Amino acid sequence: MPRDYYEILGLSRDCGNVEIKRAFRRLARVYHPDVCKEPEAEERFKEIGEAYAVLSDPQRRTHYDRFGHGAPQGFGFQTGFPDIFELFNEVFRTGFGAPPGAPGASRGADLEYELTIDLAAVATGIETEVELPRQAECPRCDGSGAEPGTTPQTCPVCGGSGYVERQRRTILGVFATAGPCPECRGRGTVIASPCAGCSGSGVVETAQTVRIEVPPGIKDGQRIRHDGQGDMPAGGGIPGDLYVRVRVELHEVFRRRDRDLFMQLDLSFSQAALGDCVSVPTIDGDAQLTIPPGVQTGNALRLPGQGLPPLHGGPRGDQIMVVRVLTPTDLDDEERRILLELALERNEEITPQDGDRTLFERIREAFASRAGR
Repeated sequence: MPRDYYEILGLSRDCGNVEIKRAFRRLARVYHPDVCKEPEAEERFKEIGEAYAVLSDPQRRTHYDRFGHGAPQGFGFQTGFPDIFELFNEVFRTGFGAPPGAPGASRGADLEYELTIDLAAVATGIETEVELPRQAECPRCDGSGAEPGTTPQTCPVCGGSGYVERQRRTILGVFATAGPCPECRGRGTVIASPCAGCSGSGVVETAQTVRIEVPPGIKDGQRIRHDGQGDMPAGGGIPGDLYVRVRVELHEVFRRRDRDLFMQLDLSFSQAALGDCVSVPTIDGDAQLTIPPGVQTGNALRLPGQGLPPLHGGPRGDQIMVVRVLTPTDLDDEERRILLELALERNEEITPQDGDRTLFERIREAFASRAGR
C-alpha cells in the first residue's frame, strides 16, 4: 500500500503551502540521485516528488484529504504526475534537463572539518556533535532571494532557461554555443525586490550542528563524508558535502601498527631472570601479564585481542609488549657482593672494577675453601 503523502514529507495534515514546499526542498536535496548514492535514492526521490505534486496542488490535495489513495478514477493520482526532475528544476530554478551546453544545477561548496580523537575512541568508535559555519538557505525568503510577498520573475532575456545561445560564423559554417544568461546569471529568474535577509542571494551564513559517527578502527587522516551537509549555493540548487577528516592523537604508551598495539615493557634484572606476573596497561584497562623466566631484551610478549578492530568489522588485533631489561646502576656494597657471588657460582669469568677487586678475591678464597672441604 502506498505511503501517506504527509508522512513522506514529514508534515502534519494541517500544514500550509510554505511548509509543503520547504519540506520538498529539504528532502529533494538529500535524496537527489546526483547527491545521494544509496541504492534506493532515486525511488525515494520520485516518492517525494509524487507527494509534493499532490499536496502542493489545492484541488489534488482536497481530493487526497477526502479519499486518500483511493481517489475517484480519472483524477490521476497514479498517472499524470510531472517528471520529478522537471519538478525539481521548477522549484529550485536550476538547469537540470536543459539542452546540451546549458548550465547544470548549481552545487554548493564542499566543507571540511578536522576532528581529533584519542586511541581509546578508535577501539570503540564514538558519536559526537560539532558546530561549524555553513552557508544555508535563507529562512526569511525560503531560499528564493525575493522579499516575502513577492516572487522571482522569469528572466526576459533567456525566457527562464538560464542560458542563451550565440551563433558564430566560421569558414566551416555557423556554430551555435550556449552559455549562462548574463542578465540572470543562469538562474532563469530575476528579482525585483531582493530579500532584506540575504540581499537576494537566497543564502545566509549560519552555525550548523552536525552529528558525526566515527566507526571503530578508523585510521589517522581518513575522511567521513556527510552528503548534503556542505554549503548551499546562492540562487538554489543542491548543497555540497561535508568531509570530516579524523586525526588520532599520539598515545603516551602505545604505538599503532594496523590492528596491533605496541608498547615497551621495562623489567628489572631479577624479573627477567626469575619471571614474574605484572600488571600492564591496555586500551580497556589494566591486565595481568605472565613474564617467563629468562626473558631477554627485544623479546615480544603478546596479549591476544587487546589491540584495535579493523575498520569494517572483524576481530581485534593484539597488544605486543617489547621487553627491555634494565641493568641496575646504583648497587650498594651488599648488592655487589651478592652479584659477585652469583658470578662465581655460575663460573663466569669477569674482571671486577678496582673497588670490587679485593672483595672479589675474598669471595673467591671463600669459595675455594668451601670446595676443598
